[in-house]
Amino acid sequence: MSIRLGVNIDHAATLRQVRGNTTSYPDLLNIAALAVRGGAEQITIHLREDRRHIQESDLSLLSRQCPVPLNLEMAANPQMLKLAKKYKPAWACFVPESREELTTEGGLNVKKGQKNIGAIAEKLQTLGIEISMFIEPSPEQVKASFAVGADAVEFHTGKWVHLKGEKRQKEWLRLCEAAEMAHSLGMNVHAGHGLDFETSMLITELPHLEEVNIGHSIICYSIEYGIEKTVSMMKKILQGQKI
Repeated sequence: MSIRLGVNIDHAATLRQVRGNTTSYPDLLNIAALAVRGGAEQITIHLREDRRHIQESDLSLLSRQCPVPLNLEMAANPQMLKLAKKYKPAWACFVPESREELTTEGGLNVKKGQKNIGAIAEKLQTLGIEISMFIEPSPEQVKASFAVGADAVEFHTGKWVHLKGEKRQKEWLRLCEAAEMAHSLGMNVHAGHGLDFETSMLITELPHLEEVNIGHSIICYSIEYGIEKTVSMMKKILQGQKI
C-alpha cells in the first residue's frame, strides 16, 4: 500500500516570522506547489494560538488555493472551531498545544477531553471535514478517539524517534499494537513528528500505515537540496526505494 505524504510547511513560515512578518518571502503557496511537484499529496499547517509561524492569512490563502488537500492541525477550542468552520480544510487534526513548548511534545489526551473534543469533531464532520486525533500509541487513547468519532488517528512518533536500544523497541511495539487496534476499529492509521530520512524508512513497517506528516526535517533538508527534491527523496523512501 502506498503511504500518503503530507508535508508540513510551518517552518517555512517560521523563517518569515523571524523578521516579524515584514517580508513576503518565503511564499507559502509556492512552497506548497513545489512540495506537490516533489510528490506531496497533502499540505499540513498548524495555526497556533501564539501565531509563531502560520497566520490566519496563510490559512485563508491555502484553503482557497492549495493544489492538494489541506490538513489543519488545531487545538480543540472554540476559537479554532470557528476558524475551521470558516475555512473548511479537508482534514482537521486535533493536537495538544502549550505556549511554552518549542514543538508539540506529546499526544492529545482525548480520553480526558472526550466530551468537548467529540462535540467539536461532530460539528466539523457535518461540514464534510475529516477528523484525526494526534495521540500517543496507547489503547485508551485509541479507544477514546474511536468514541469521539475520529476518522483517523495520527500516532506521535517523536518519543520513538529519540529512544535507543530496548526502550526504542518497546515503544515500537506500542506503536504496532496501537496501529492494529485503530485499524480493527475502522480508523485510518497516520503517523508523524520527528521523522527524518532514516526514521521514515523505518516507519514504513508500521502496520496499516496510510499517511505520514513530516515538516521540520523536510524544511531543514530543503536548505541543502531544495523543497521539490527533498520531498521527492522522502516520497521515494516511503515507497521503499533508496535515495
